[in-house]
Amino acid sequence: MPRAVLRTAAVAVLIVAAAALAVLGLVVRRDEPGPPLGAVLDGDDRRALGAVPLRRGADPPQADPAVDLADPAAVARAYLAVARSSTAADHGRTRREASPYAVPGSPAALGVVVLDPPVPGQLRTATVTALDLVAAADDDHRRGFRATVATSTGPPGGVDTTAVTTEYVVLARQPDGRWLVVADAPELLEGGD
Repeated sequence: MPRAVLRTAAVAVLIVAAAALAVLGLVVRRDEPGPPLGAVLDGDDRRALGAVPLRRGADPPQADPAVDLADPAAVARAYLAVARSSTAADHGRTRREASPYAVPGSPAALGVVVLDPPVPGQLRTATVTALDLVAAADDDHRRGFRATVATSTGPPGGVDTTAVTTEYVVLARQPDGRWLVVADAPELLEGGD
């Protein structure tokens, strides 16, 4: 056999052996305590780690009658203003106040989980300072917006601390002409077909 063929075969055998060792390393339990790499924690594991379960927030109020639900920009602004506002009591709960502006059953209707609420005695209020249409379906049944959202946190009537973030929302036109939010994300996800 020519040397090039033997060298190629040897390299192929080494690659297969390295791949097999890598797979074994992921599957076989390590000497250290804990699950193997890539394992998912079950309910007992989460309880042992002291994970706090998420709680459902209060039932949402009705949509503000001043918001024109036939105007997708108005719906996006109302949704984000309510979804990004919070109180100390919202900690660990889903903030469902924006649900009237979301498609029932969609992730947006479940509410935003409040992981960093304001301290007791303070409020966080959100305002959409800019809203740009970034995508629209050819049939105009879906529109995507990029929003600049300013959140002010502080005591009522006191000095606020302001933070500015960029948020993305996708709205879908309903059969009755209303526009409702179907997706809400802090980043624009790219990829897919």
